[in-house]
Amino acid sequence: MVAMVSERVQLAILIAGMFFLSLGFSVIMPVLPYYSQSMGASAFDLGLLMASYSVMQLIFTPFLGELSDRVGRKPVFLIGLFGYGVSFLIYGFATQLWMLFAARMIGGILSGGIYPASLAYIADITSHKERGRIMGMLGASSGLGMIFGPALSGGLSIWGLTVPFFTIAAASFGFVVLGYLLLEESRSVDVHRIRPGKVSILAPLRSRLWILFLLALLVTLLMSGFQSVFAYYLMGRFGVMDTPSAMPVLGTTMMVTGPTIMAIMFTVMGITGVICQGILLGMTIEMIGERHTVITGMFIAAASFFLILAATELVSLMMFSCTLALGTGLVTPCLNSLVSKRTDEEHQGAAMGVIGSYNSVGRIAGPPLGGLSFDVHMGLPFTILGLLAGMGGMVAMAIALRLRKQERR
Repeated sequence: MVAMVSERVQLAILIAGMFFLSLGFSVIMPVLPYYSQSMGASAFDLGLLMASYSVMQLIFTPFLGELSDRVGRKPVFLIGLFGYGVSFLIYGFATQLWMLFAARMIGGILSGGIYPASLAYIADITSHKERGRIMGMLGASSGLGMIFGPALSGGLSIWGLTVPFFTIAAASFGFVVLGYLLLEESRSVDVHRIRPGKVSILAPLRSRLWILFLLALLVTLLMSGFQSVFAYYLMGRFGVMDTPSAMPVLGTTMMVTGPTIMAIMFTVMGITGVICQGILLGMTIEMIGERHTVITGMFIAAASFFLILAATELVSLMMFSCTLALGTGLVTPCLNSLVSKRTDEEHQGAAMGVIGSYNSVGRIAGPPLGGLSFDVHMGLPFTILGLLAGMGGMVAMAIALRLRKQERR
């Protein structure tokens, strides 16, 4: 257990690490389309480039989570940050498209250890009672990274498209040094005690935690599906393009571009997620418990998709999009905590790695589902996602009722 450095410092480093991970991810988004296009990338190439990161995380996150059970949380966490920095260096020096793919895949492989090692570390040093709240803080830090990343990228890219990449690389290497000096191993490690197993993403579906893993997949699918079609929905429903267009706002209209609305929308959603996971989540868990928080969040998300379809102007559209962020923000930390509490201490990293992989599956599956259904009808993605969220809420409710009956016996 952690002794020399206070637990608060340990948590601060982990929270900062998750902030940095999402910051780097969101810094890439505004510049990568233009940067890759300068190397001859088509729209399809860009899609493959974006997906390659999640595919690598899908494959390697379970292995890296299990590795943290064997060799410790700290080395996996720090190697992940170091690899993240290397990937951004490759971005910066890239002159051909294959180098961008290499950077994206290296980043996906090595950074895949940051998420499970952080969650497992928290499981090592926190009690069951406070675990959900602390994991909510981790989620809030990730939300902050998604808020500040695009703004940082826009500011730094004034001096060149590669400046954001080199900045993140330098900060990553600096953070590795800080983590090496201040972060202590959270558990005693005996590599002979834990025998390595064959890691499979399908194996958890045969465990008693299978429904929690599928709910984690569903939540990321809901958000990635929404994000992938929202710009097209603005164009199709309101006629808002990348040039100044008339957008209804509280009974009047204002001239605004689609990218501006997108930036404002996702920033406000990110702020909502931070408030939810940093403040509201702990209060909600205290009042109704983690199981019912998951149920509540799923039904809020389900209602949000249908309310978005009913929105007729910008303010209501933003408000209902924020309720979606609120719903999913309540669910994810609780799922992480519930899985952690139902996993023995020797396999916390492996369990968190599996959750990370199921999150990656959701990020891979969401955009195609959204895009294909949008081609049928622009409202269909929100209808499908709303129904899926409602089904997830009903499944969570059924499981909670069954567990309550078992506990009463």
